[in-house]
Amino acid sequence: MNLSFAGCGFLGVYHLGVAKCLVEHAPNFLRSIKAFAGASAGSLAAAMLATSAPIDKCSEYVVDLTNEARKNPLGPFSPQFDLVGNLRKGMEEYLPSNCHKLASGRLFISVTSLKTRKNLMISEYESKDELMKVLLASCYIPFYVGLDFPEFKGQKWADGGLTNNLPVLPFGETILISPFSGKDMHISPEDESQGITDITFHNMNIFVNRENLQRELRIFIPPKKEGIEEIVQKGYEDALKFLHKKNLCDHSLLVV
Repeated sequence: MNLSFAGCGFLGVYHLGVAKCLVEHAPNFLRSIKAFAGASAGSLAAAMLATSAPIDKCSEYVVDLTNEARKNPLGPFSPQFDLVGNLRKGMEEYLPSNCHKLASGRLFISVTSLKTRKNLMISEYESKDELMKVLLASCYIPFYVGLDFPEFKGQKWADGGLTNNLPVLPFGETILISPFSGKDMHISPEDESQGITDITFHNMNIFVNRENLQRELRIFIPPKKEGIEEIVQKGYEDALKFLHKKNLCDHSLLVV
């Protein structure tokens, strides 16, 4: 069984709640996971679990970073806010020194080649620095964070969500995790309405409804602190519902 986390910008704080829930309530289930996958912000959550990085410290850093993005006059668009630099700083601090060894063969990161405009799933890493470069490439949205594209393996790369925003691995069952409601999702919000239709965007299916349209705004512009905490908590609750439904909790707990 595999876990795959969707790309979703600042809505990636949803994945923090999911990850925290899995660690607290289903460690045996996590140990049974064969591979982790992700695109863009989802790749960060996948890397966190694949390398056993400290969930609480990583979550605190990301939430603080998200709050920091709102402090500048133009928010995350402000020249004073260095998203890439801050992400690298967090990786350097919280990813273990042998993270590339822990991740190789188990962590599949979606990236987009600038040369071919095609998707590539990378799963082998020669060093911690290379793993960080791949993660930054998967999160690198052109123009939004700049045009100084990450380089490795002799090429330049961009956001994996541009070509494959919710990877499905070709072996075993892949549990799909997204802050957007849609078909075939395993851990995601349950909206009151599925809307009038659904669309598939770069391999991720979402319902066209009011709730998802509101979430779209949060990809690039994070909510206030209270809103961030609500999204994290929602991820936690949705993951707990999934665990109870599949009888995967290591001990019995009431759904909050």
